[in-house]
Amino acid sequence: MTRPDPVGLLDPATHAWLTRHALPGACLHEVEPLPGGFTNDMALLTAQPAGAPGAERYVLRRYRPSGSRVPRNTCAVEVAVLVRAAARTVPVTAVVASDPHGRATGRPTLLYRFVDGIPLSQVLADGPARGEARDLGRAVGAVLALIGRVRLPRPGAFGDSSLVPAPDDAAPLGDLPGFVDRCLATAAADGPLSCTDAAVLRALAGRGPRALAAVAGERSLVHCDFNPKNLLVERRAGQWAVAAVLDWELAFSGSPLFDVGNMLRFAHEYPPSFTAGFVEGFRGGSGRLPGDWLRLSRTLDLFALADILTAPPDPAYFARTRAVLHRAATDRY
Repeated sequence: MTRPDPVGLLDPATHAWLTRHALPGACLHEVEPLPGGFTNDMALLTAQPAGAPGAERYVLRRYRPSGSRVPRNTCAVEVAVLVRAAARTVPVTAVVASDPHGRATGRPTLLYRFVDGIPLSQVLADGPARGEARDLGRAVGAVLALIGRVRLPRPGAFGDSSLVPAPDDAAPLGDLPGFVDRCLATAAADGPLSCTDAAVLRALAGRGPRALAAVAGERSLVHCDFNPKNLLVERRAGQWAVAAVLDWELAFSGSPLFDVGNMLRFAHEYPPSFTAGFVEGFRGGSGRLPGDWLRLSRTLDLFALADILTAPPDPAYFARTRAVLHRAATDRY
């Protein structure tokens, strides 16, 4: 007989789903919220499965309704990406169970195994030595190259768990000037974005059509939120390795340069050897970087910048992102 959730974070329906379906007969020991879930609710679950000698850790992900301007995948699509696409070659979390339509829990819900590791953001913030930073960069670049090797039938958004974009669908991020205009139109009038910031954003968005034309037709798996907060790293035989790539809710089929731009968004804050190692690792894994890859990737990352700047999660992140915007305006990469 399972005991009640000691922390009180689980509603009865979710508790029943966990102990009867996801982890049949398990004893739930502890549930605590996890930080960093800007769009969904995350919790760390400690449970002892029936017949197991000890407790194990899991992550419970409960999806909120999406009002995002950036297309977000449903629970069913994210499960398909984890199980059928990324897991073939990329280190990801192991899915335990899902309630993709919320029929049992009332909300789309995903349970996966907790992965031990250190957030890459933490390692970089600690100021790794030059050689260590290069090692980290190589490991991250090599994993991004693995993601880019996953080919989909055509470019576009994942409409369902088949992961086959509809042939007549527009690319999920396919009109940068229009996207920027929509973001600015819905930005709060009393928000932190100034008229000068908006003008710079619109001017940079003018590069969008050319950049998108350069990557048109590419059909690689794109994580689209590939940055240090979504990567867990660990030491293996004295070398850094990526333990898991987390949070695939924005994934789609397109160009790996979206992910390159995302990872290097705050490159000026990282040791230069990390960036050098990242490029080495990506190229060493057969990742393709055209001659003007830096400008292209920075331009593609403007989709994310526009979304962040007009609906910032917090003042500190807004300030960092605004600095990136103005660096891009002067080409000081």
